[in-house]
Amino acid sequence: MTSAVTSAPTGTATPGGILDGIVLFEAFTPEERAAVASRGRVFDAPAGTMLMREGDTASSLYVLLDGTVRVVRSDKFGGQVEVGFRRVGDCFGEMALIDGGSRSASVIAATPVRVFELERDLFLSLISPSPALLAKLLRELSRMIRDVSERVVREDLERRTRIAESELARQRAITQAVTGLAHELNTPLGVCVTAASHLKELSRSGSGPLATEELQEPAALLDANLTRAVELVEAFAAIAACQTAEPLEAMDLRQAAADAAALFAVQHPDLPLEIEVAPGPPCPWLGYVPHLERVLHNLLANAAAHGYGGGPGRVEVTMAPATLDAVPAWCLTVRDWGTGIPARHLPALTDAFFTTARGRGHKGLGLAVVFNTVTGPLGGRIAIDSTPGAGTIVGITVPQEL
Repeated sequence: MTSAVTSAPTGTATPGGILDGIVLFEAFTPEERAAVASRGRVFDAPAGTMLMREGDTASSLYVLLDGTVRVVRSDKFGGQVEVGFRRVGDCFGEMALIDGGSRSASVIAATPVRVFELERDLFLSLISPSPALLAKLLRELSRMIRDVSERVVREDLERRTRIAESELARQRAITQAVTGLAHELNTPLGVCVTAASHLKELSRSGSGPLATEELQEPAALLDANLTRAVELVEAFAAIAACQTAEPLEAMDLRQAAADAAALFAVQHPDLPLEIEVAPGPPCPWLGYVPHLERVLHNLLANAAAHGYGGGPGRVEVTMAPATLDAVPAWCLTVRDWGTGIPARHLPALTDAFFTTARGRGHKGLGLAVVFNTVTGPLGGRIAIDSTPGAGTIVGITVPQEL
């Protein structure tokens, strides 16, 4: 307590009925409440007074007669976390009447307060000779603890809901900003790429007045870097698209994977990559086809570029039943037998812009897109295992029904 705390005997501070209407003593008779009140004291304290300190030995019960108090707890970093408020008629420190253990939280006067304090030893000396009083107290304490537990759970759920809604709104705003930016950049970048390509052609020998060797190198650099900028914008748009909703479709996951592999082969005829989707029974799946295609496209491109360095190679796609958070799922595995990945790089593989081949023009966004898509709209998990010289296995587990 601060030096500003003032106290007075209950008989002079508040004549009679001081505990009337207090839930903890509701089952007591007026005479029993008066007997309890006579054992305590009433004091006034200004705002900011520490009424109860977390970790101190509990020795008293408090009833708030006037004003408001804050209940705070220390976090692991030493800061104070607001737990809630107590107002007129509320009790705090009531567990002291039972165990006399350590305080679980601190209580600070938020406004000037008037408080009734009942020391544990004095209270026990009153109720010990009366089993009936003790039974009433324990019954009320049990009910209060149950009510407090339910309130804490409800408040925690509400807090988590607010945080989740805030995070969702933030993600939605970021997605909209990235999508809008990509859309706005596409047109001017497309014009620049066309102009750079035309300039590159004009700078070639025998193609016109700009056909000089001095222009050939800067024209080629301009063309290459604008192409890279376009690819970056497309990659960012793909990451943003990971958060957008697509129509759910019922399909055979195995057939969907085979279609995605065939589409990749058509789109990349220059890559000598042999893709095999293992045969087997149908794998019924309710999910998002465009997201699945995006995942497989990036995994196959990654295997071709990093596993085989653009040269000949083989990739196998398999499916097997699995469970995810106790619900039926499919485990889709993409395996190559390429160069593999050093163990020190595995933890950072799905980080945006992580790549060991930046010198070869790679951006390090492919697996970031895969991770965000799998853990986002596909509601799944991803695991990557690799051994240098023996290839890489990427396992994706998704629920059978989203």
